[in-house]
Amino acid sequence: MVKEVSRLLKEYLSSMKIFEALDDEEISAVAGIAHHRNVESGIHLFHMGEEMINFYFVVSGNVKIYRIDEEGREQIINFFGKGEMFPHHAVFRKDPYPASAITAEDSEVIFISKKDFEDVIRREPEIAVKLFHYIGELIIDLQHRLQEKMLKPTDEQVLLLIRRLAYAHGLVLRDGRREITLKLTKQEMANMIGLTRETVNRNISIFRKLGILEIGSTGLMIVDLEALEEYI
Repeated sequence: MVKEVSRLLKEYLSSMKIFEALDDEEISAVAGIAHHRNVESGIHLFHMGEEMINFYFVVSGNVKIYRIDEEGREQIINFFGKGEMFPHHAVFRKDPYPASAITAEDSEVIFISKKDFEDVIRREPEIAVKLFHYIGELIIDLQHRLQEKMLKPTDEQVLLLIRRLAYAHGLVLRDGRREITLKLTKQEMANMIGLTRETVNRNISIFRKLGILEIGSTGLMIVDLEALEEYI
């Protein structure tokens, strides 16, 4: 049983983009310090300000990352779904968790202790070199998102968010459109890009009239990515 769990951890971690450059021996070392956990919906994995001791990978389900501002309002940072890692900077930094993480639905996660990971890197320093390439890609992505916020009009900001959600949490339908499996309120979407709920709601209404979006019978958004790209 232990060998089977170890094999599954190794198989899963080797599929993660952050570890794709590792060889078999290196990925085995990482899998040897990984832990698996099933978590019910609404359970915190960590809170903002706590000591950052672990980083996580989502096997199934969804995890919401959020902060509470000085006025007590929730600011959603992101949602992480199957195949994604968080917090990314935990690999190389020692500051506290910058936000809180709570399961948005029943989820399955793998977590690794920062201390154990640092011990592995000391034994296998080549792992750190290979991870720098992945971290560099993340920095570029964050720069692009900042540029979107500063330079793009609000309608394009909303569409770019929808595009990211469609790729990260989208189920491809028979007609080629994508159904976003993550059910978000307009307020949650607004919080993710720093706009008002009214602005997001108004733009979504426009996109529905243009045929870019459709709200399915389950209440989930269905996105025509071709039409979306033409609009942008």
